[in-house]
Amino acid sequence: MDTTIPTLIAQYDQQVPAPQLPLPDGATLLQPTTQSTIYERMFNEDNPQAWPLPPVGYRMSVLKMILGRLEDAIRDPEEDEIMDELVETWGDLITLPKPSQIQQAQQLGYIKYTAPSPPSQSPSESECEPRTVVTSESRGLILSSGTTGFRTWEAALHLGTYLSSPSIADTLIKGKRVLELGAGTGFVSLFCAKYLGPKRVVATDREQALIESIRDCVGRNGIGEEVLVPGIWEWGNEMAVDDGEDGFDVALGADLIYDKDLIPLLQSTLTTLFERYNLQQFIISATLRNEETFQAFLDACQMNNFKVERIPFESPPEDKQTGFFHSTSIPIKMFSIRR
Repeated sequence: MDTTIPTLIAQYDQQVPAPQLPLPDGATLLQPTTQSTIYERMFNEDNPQAWPLPPVGYRMSVLKMILGRLEDAIRDPEEDEIMDELVETWGDLITLPKPSQIQQAQQLGYIKYTAPSPPSQSPSESECEPRTVVTSESRGLILSSGTTGFRTWEAALHLGTYLSSPSIADTLIKGKRVLELGAGTGFVSLFCAKYLGPKRVVATDREQALIESIRDCVGRNGIGEEVLVPGIWEWGNEMAVDDGEDGFDVALGADLIYDKDLIPLLQSTLTTLFERYNLQQFIISATLRNEETFQAFLDACQMNNFKVERIPFESPPEDKQTGFFHSTSIPIKMFSIRR
């Protein structure tokens, strides 16, 4: 199979904007095996591997691009053919009702994320089924707290990329008691629980709607309820979830510092974790939209005698990413914090 096809499918599943998708050239698209793979993995509603299908409008945009490139590539109408199923799918899609952009932005839908391929994979290993995580998201829904927690942000995808390395996962997650703060969609917790072999993962957030969504996705991803436990934790209050008697080895957090007012609460929470829950290490991933705000967090860590160490990891450039696709235009940094 052309190497661009798995990347195309993975980006389509993640609903990367249609104009950014890496469509194969016309000659490759005209191959019957290529068209069959695209139909089966991207548009066939009866194929479990294609679940969850993106919204109708997104499917239409992508299929229109594919059909346009196919039509442009035809040189011999008797030899070069477009697969009937793709044409029929287009006919079906244009007859379906389409929500307005506002309605679509506020609707929850499932999104599938594909983990990067480890660079050490051999060709035979790379043909194995990819590691995928399904979340429930709405990229425009504003929660009662004023945040957009129903969205997986770049810092979480950056952290997931870091954890997707087998050597990192074996050191940090395998056999460990893991806690996620500000879990949002639960993307990081779901990936850890499904593939990285933790003893237990507790995913926490302040929003009940997010916790219910994570609970739904635990089942959707085939994760045991004893492995991933979602629960409310309003920083500054008691953890409202059965945390287990033996505490946590590692805590994870992505894009937690978007407001200076949250810094004292997060510092208090970290102190509680280190002192009462025997936490060994906290790893935070942050998109540096406001470096002054994050520096205030680092300064507070120093005042509280936390040991902060920069983790020297960079996500691949966007055109080199093989999974957990995300923008690198704004710097994303990770730090390890210990007591």
